Amino acid sequence: MSPINDDAMPQLEALNAIDATLAGEPVAPVHAELAELALLLADERPTIDPDFAAALDRALERRFAAAPTASPSEAGRARAGHRRWWLWTPAVGVAAALIAAIVVVAAGGGAGGGSGHPVMTTASSSSAKVPQALPTASASVPRTASASASAASSASGALSPSSASSGSVSQLGLAPPPNGRKVIQGAQLTLTTAPARVDTVAQEVFDAVGQYRGIVNSSTVTATSGPGGWAQFQLSIPSAALPQAMASLSTLRYARVGTRTDTSQDVNNRYDADVRALADARALRSSLLKQLAGATTQAQIDSLTARIHDAEASISSDEATLRGLNQQINYSQVAVTINGGNVVPVTRQSGGFGLGKAAHDAGRALTVAAGIALIAVAALVPLGLVAALAWWVISVSRRRRREQALDLV
Repeated sequence: MSPINDDAMPQLEALNAIDATLAGEPVAPVHAELAELALLLADERPTIDPDFAAALDRALERRFAAAPTASPSEAGRARAGHRRWWLWTPAVGVAAALIAAIVVVAAGGGAGGGSGHPVMTTASSSSAKVPQALPTASASVPRTASASASAASSASGALSPSSASSGSVSQLGLAPPPNGRKVIQGAQLTLTTAPARVDTVAQEVFDAVGQYRGIVNSSTVTATSGPGGWAQFQLSIPSAALPQAMASLSTLRYARVGTRTDTSQDVNNRYDADVRALADARALRSSLLKQLAGATTQAQIDSLTARIHDAEASISSDEATLRGLNQQINYSQVAVTINGGNVVPVTRQSGGFGLGKAAHDAGRALTVAAGIALIAVAALVPLGLVAALAWWVISVSRRRRREQALDLV
């Protein structure tokens, strides 16, 4: 044992005095107050119930009574078995995580093995990249008519003149009711033809535009010996002849309609506001000119002249705005795109609601719910594994401390 430090001697003497006091032995006068305090505390301490004390003693005897019956080797083997069982706990967690990962991967593979490509609702003309039709000038709610495609006529993909107009898109032009309101109209048209007929169909577009006194704002025609030819037009068609022009463009001899979108935007209120603004500006100029005729001072003349210049600038601006709006009303913007390639047939499902559709929707809802559940399991497995590992470490440490305490008995 190491020698006791001199600073610890007073504490050791005080402890010895307390022990002596509780044992009924005399103590030195210097520790009289400490002995008195120890006696007071000993008198005030609660007393344990004899029955409860006896029960604790019996439980303690039962706890340690079985230890001497087993040999040291048997006790060691039992403790080793418990330790081996606890060592297998992380392996079980890892195996559970691997099984969950396999299930998620298998579910993802099964989902990908189905129809991974969406069903196109419009006819696709070629595998080559073709520029899409440019938007019309008006931003309005479109009325779209999608073509239900038919099968390709032959292996070469040539379209016969008799079959060119057999699509199900309505050939009639669409137009708002003639109620006298100012309306901006527009359209987008996608045509499909054989690769060798791109230039022929493009010439048919030129002829149709000229027939209705339209304007070709821009055109691009690319003809190839194989699939990939295309053409694009930006047209201005008189609005009064737009329904007839769209009907003609939709029934060209060597082309089939892929998609057609007709748009309309009511601008009557905007037109009336522009007309009123122009009328007010002209009235103001007339009033200023009358005031200028009666002006007598140079200051009045200069002020009125400046105001007249401002009124004339406002009139010019209002006239330009009204002229541009009239141009949009009188001439509809039409975008036409021609794709050279084969027509891909598309099968449409009939509308309505029935047991088959309900079963399909229910199956889809269950599939989505199962997918969400798998994603949740995949996210919770790592957290569960970490929690299981932490619980295992804490349990092993507690068991080892208990076994060390038992070994010391």
